[in-house]
Amino acid sequence: MANTTELPNPFTPLIFLPPSLASQFEVSRYVLAATLGAYVWDIGLNLGNDYALLFQHKVRFPTIVYFLSRAFTLAYILTCFIFAVAPVENCDALALGLSICIVLTQTSTAMLFFLRVTAVWHPSKIAYVVFSILWLAVLGAGITDPVGIRGTHIGPTKQCIDTVIPGSIAATAIMPLINDTAIFLAINYRILAHTVAEDSLMARLRAFFGGTGLSTLSRALLQSGQHFYLIAVATHVTFLVILKLPQLTPVYHAMLSIPGLTLVNAMACLVFRRIKFGLISPDGTSKISTDWAFRFPCYSES
Repeated sequence: MANTTELPNPFTPLIFLPPSLASQFEVSRYVLAATLGAYVWDIGLNLGNDYALLFQHKVRFPTIVYFLSRAFTLAYILTCFIFAVAPVENCDALALGLSICIVLTQTSTAMLFFLRVTAVWHPSKIAYVVFSILWLAVLGAGITDPVGIRGTHIGPTKQCIDTVIPGSIAATAIMPLINDTAIFLAINYRILAHTVAEDSLMARLRAFFGGTGLSTLSRALLQSGQHFYLIAVATHVTFLVILKLPQLTPVYHAMLSIPGLTLVNAMACLVFRRIKFGLISPDGTSKISTDWAFRFPCYSES
């Protein structure tokens, strides 16, 4: 077997990893590159919408949260990408920055849907308090990330790899799952309670699964919420399952969380834009009536 000095690239990081771990590390870099490309593409596709939000609508708190969530998510993906592919002097410091980005993107994305559910339940103070507590719980669970995540250099190289993913990181998936599920149920209950003319369980079940008996706006909100929460719940559940598989390394644990959080944020921003512009509809193309601003006062321009 050739010694290190005889190799053409003696300090290639993968040389210093076991074969199985090296393979996972390489896969993670491909996933990161694909995730970064997809998110940048999504931003590019929506530059026109973002320009309209900034310069053709009044910039209020929900719009600020929207742009912050986009910025934090992009920063999270970029930090992960740098951690995986670039030479770094201090891996632990970069891992800390990465963990902070996780907290920021999760909480800002959760805030977008907090604004939505409290708008649907306006002016209920009980709903505001309940979902405020859930949002704070998401924040609190996310703060456990910076405490335990660690990274180290691969051999004598300057490239980094995750070494410790704390068990408490499961809370960062559990709390968003609870929050998303609660918002899903609350929005749909509110819609069904106020729009289904026939006050019976079967009528509401038919409306829930088929849209029968709902106005165009309510049906569109219900269906878009179903689509988002199906993706969000599946993402969080998958991440929890991955965390509990002992044969998977911290590399896979970290890798699979990145496209998941990115996808959830992209969907949250999509729903925000459609509500903001009043364009939610069953087929995603036709306009709805202009009374949406009265139903969602925190998104309106006045």
